[in-house]
Amino acid sequence: MTPHLVVIGTGYAGLLAALRAARIARGRVAVTLVGASDQLVERVRLHEQAATGRSVAHPIAALIAGTVVRFVHARALEVAPGRLVTDAGVLEFDRAIVCTGGSVDLDLVPGAREHAYAIDGDRMSRLFSEARRVAARGGRLAVCGGGLTGVEIATELAEALPGLRVELVAASEIVPGLSRKAREHARAVLGRLGVAVREGVRVTAVAADHLDSAAGPIGFDLCAWAAGFRAVPLLAGLGLPMAADGRVIVDAYLHARPDLLVAGDAAACAGGGGGWLGAGCKTAMPMAAHAADTAVAELTGGAVHEFRYADPGYCVSLGRRDGIVQFMDGAGPRERIVKGRVAAWIKEQVCRYTMLALKAEQRGLLAYRWQRGPVRPLVAVEAAP
Repeated sequence: MTPHLVVIGTGYAGLLAALRAARIARGRVAVTLVGASDQLVERVRLHEQAATGRSVAHPIAALIAGTVVRFVHARALEVAPGRLVTDAGVLEFDRAIVCTGGSVDLDLVPGAREHAYAIDGDRMSRLFSEARRVAARGGRLAVCGGGLTGVEIATELAEALPGLRVELVAASEIVPGLSRKAREHARAVLGRLGVAVREGVRVTAVAADHLDSAAGPIGFDLCAWAAGFRAVPLLAGLGLPMAADGRVIVDAYLHARPDLLVAGDAAACAGGGGGWLGAGCKTAMPMAAHAADTAVAELTGGAVHEFRYADPGYCVSLGRRDGIVQFMDGAGPRERIVKGRVAAWIKEQVCRYTMLALKAEQRGLLAYRWQRGPVRPLVAVEAAP
């Protein structure tokens, strides 16, 4: 009987894992992709959707067309040994790859879920229409979270909607994972775009019209939430080791248990410098490719290898005409950066690469190459979360 591989999740990681597994298996493994959504949302472009209202979603049917991947539009409820329970029935499998991802943490402080728009894809169109309405009367937008997502959404909306008064609130310094030069450039661009920046201000609660913080109330007409991260809790309660943010801790081959691999933002994978690899498509897609290779090899008697990853850096957009490319090494961020229009152009090419990688696998081409050293994509730098 042909072994069955089930891939759960229709984000970057899930789609890439399914396409790659189907390509390299060459009919020796049946591949089923399961997802609650029948669309892939380009999360690296969510800030663009918030500023323009243009959809950044693509139909799954079009992305798997011409392949042997079977798509089941259903919500995964439980992953038992050898069985996936969904709201549309039960699927048996020989191997499963979980790529259910995560989102910003709306339960980080009281009131965020009720009064803020999460930067995670499901409310972007409404955020755009609300931001335009608020901008028309010179209203205030509070962006909570000073990481890459928060900075990108603040600069994108400030540039697209000049009448909007944008305030960025960060619990520590902004973009803390980047170098001093990168932070200085980000602050300069935020200032040029008229974004008020509060660093070192921790939000303790979100009300209907203001943030509560140790520095006092911060008023707003609209709030965008880009702080914290939580993995989708599909695998919670199975007795698997979990990281503090809900990600499942995997071994060097990306196994959570013998029949189950986890990739992307759902996986806590040890990084070379200690701690876990960061979330985002730049880690999710190589992990997904490796998980697909491992699953097919195990089901067909091939050799398996440990997953090793070298962080090439970050690309950050600061509106449409500015940005930062941050280079990394084993010790962390380097002071070497690219900034300005050149960086914005590079970020655009990186965003395009995420879709090109999927289409390459769909067409039977190589999207990621494996060396004896760490995995590297076919571009120098991949996109930030």
